[in-house]
Amino acid sequence: MSAAPRTTWRPARRTAIGAAILGSAGALIPAALAPAHGSTTSSDRATTASTSAKRSGTTIMEKPPTEKGAAEWFTGDVYIDHIVTGEEPSRLRAASVHFTPGARTAWHRHAVGQTLHVTEGVGLVQGRGGKVQVIHPGETVRIPAGEWHWHGATPEDFMTHLAMWEGIGTSDGSETEWGDHVTDAEYNSRK
Repeated sequence: MSAAPRTTWRPARRTAIGAAILGSAGALIPAALAPAHGSTTSSDRATTASTSAKRSGTTIMEKPPTEKGAAEWFTGDVYIDHIVTGEEPSRLRAASVHFTPGARTAWHRHAVGQTLHVTEGVGLVQGRGGKVQVIHPGETVRIPAGEWHWHGATPEDFMTHLAMWEGIGTSDGSETEWGDHVTDAEYNSRK
């Protein structure tokens, strides 16, 4: 008896907003145009993605280089991968921020607030006057507009989070106000 040919199928991954899937070639395909399982080849899916991108005006942006966090805004080694700075009418700002053990932001606040989503490692977050809280992968932290806060890695762990916030319609970076560095006493106050 001969065995049926074996095929490997990997399910498409939904994006955070669920509006599109990533095809096997890594191309973004609108969910409505995604083929049913087993109905097309990888080549067909890539062609569909290319065609749909042309029809929809979708743009795949080149990844900018990773930047080292500025010493006036961070303690320790922090690396930033900018994801998007929305163009009007979008005001979305997003970055993947990588903290080495013990690294952290200075105190800062955002005019329209900030959302953090931890993707790996273990981190810390504190709002002015509140307790230092431990954050883990999969957890999302919402920081209200105008609240002074800081976030970073624990002394023992690396931590990466997605940082998302809104601009206020100017390109001068005024949506974020930076304050003093977090002292070692403030950082270690959870102990």
